[in-house]
This record gives sequence, C-alpha cells and structure tokens, in this order.
Amino acid sequence: MERMELEVTTRPSLSKGERKQLRSEDLVPAVIYGRGDDTLPLTIDGRTLRQILTTGGSNVLLDLKVKSKGKKTRQETVMFRDIQRDILVQDRILHVDFIRISMTDKIDVSVHLNFIGEPVGTEEGGVLSMVTRVVDVKCLPGDIPEQFDVDISELNIGDSITAESLVLDDEIELITPLETTLAQVLAPMSEEELEPAVDEELEEGEEVEEEEGEGEEGEEEESEEEAE
Repeated sequence: MERMELEVTTRPSLSKGERKQLRSEDLVPAVIYGRGDDTLPLTIDGRTLRQILTTGGSNVLLDLKVKSKGKKTRQETVMFRDIQRDILVQDRILHVDFIRISMTDKIDVSVHLNFIGEPVGTEEGGVLSMVTRVVDVKCLPGDIPEQFDVDISELNIGDSITAESLVLDDEIELITPLETTLAQVLAPMSEEELEPAVDEELEEGEEVEEEEGEGEEGEEEESEEEAE
C-alpha cells in the first residue's frame, strides 16, 4: 500500500459561514481523531487533497505534517475514515475525517474488486451482474492491498463466483462472508417473461398517477374550504 505525505494546518472551530468561506478558497475543513488522543480540527489544500485521492485512493496511508501557529510541526499517521463530497459539484470535497492508526495494529478496511475478463456466458446471451464491488478485510496498515483481481472469464450462464474464491496473502484476513456472491451470469429473459414485467411496470405507473390525481383533488377541496 502506498504511503504519502500531506501538509495540514490546525484551525479553530468554525461557523457555517466560515466553513463556506474556506471552501470558496479551495480549502477543505477536516478533523483527526482516534487512539485516545484529542480531536484535532484541520484545514487542507483542496487541490493537493484531490491529487492524493486520485493517486493513492481512499485507502492510502498518510503521514500528516501538522502545522500550528507558534508550535513545532508534528506528524500524525492516519487514514481516511470519511470523505464528504458535494453531490452537485464534481470533485468538490466538503469535509474529511482522518483516523489515527498504528502500523503495528491490524485494522478493518474495505478493498475494491477488479473484475477481469469477459464471461463466456455473455457470448451466449447471458447477462453479467456484478453483485459486490468491495470486500472487507483485516490486516496491518502496511499490508492493505490496492485491489483484488477477480477473473470472471470462465463464468457460464447460471454460474457465479463468491468471496471464497479470492486469493489472499497469509497476513490478510477476509471479513466478508465466504458465501457472498461477487458476480454472476444470469440467463436472458424470454419474451414471455418480459411481457408480464412490462405490464406490471405500466400498472404501477397508472396507480401512481391515480394517487397523485386524488391528492391534487384533495388539496383543491381543502383550498376551497380555507377560502370560505
């Protein structure tokens, strides 16, 4: 697992307006907590933070260089615990939580799956369904894998692959249940199966429209009563 450095600055508690002002300057408010130490409010350069996430991902190990006014720079070894993103503005990060870690203590982390190959079943009309995108493991911070490769090229229609098939190093413990389905190839739906499904969707749509119409009539009646 890659290990990177990041410079951060301590900050006081901020009001909503002050946090908004920080973000307008492409600065991201953050906090560090964990391991029995006090919670430490921080400010991070937004551009540098985005570069780290692009290069190292959300499981990257970070050596924070914490700068405080009038104090000596200190180092904190951390990982990302939570990243709050703006749902409307692409790549805009609103807030970050860091968790302190020890390189000698195992931790629980989520690792992404990388599906490899094209299932033979899809060539026969089957539909690939990627059921699970990440799995949970327990290991030392320095042993966290970037991803797990999952070969799905041999899957036929009706076949599936589970977490039990993952190849893990001895120092990594799988937390996700072994029977968890990672990917499967489903049989294509026949025309006979498709027609009832389409009819059901149409019926549900008609029911929603009827309920909305009844709601509007009720609102109109209430408005007339209030006007009286």
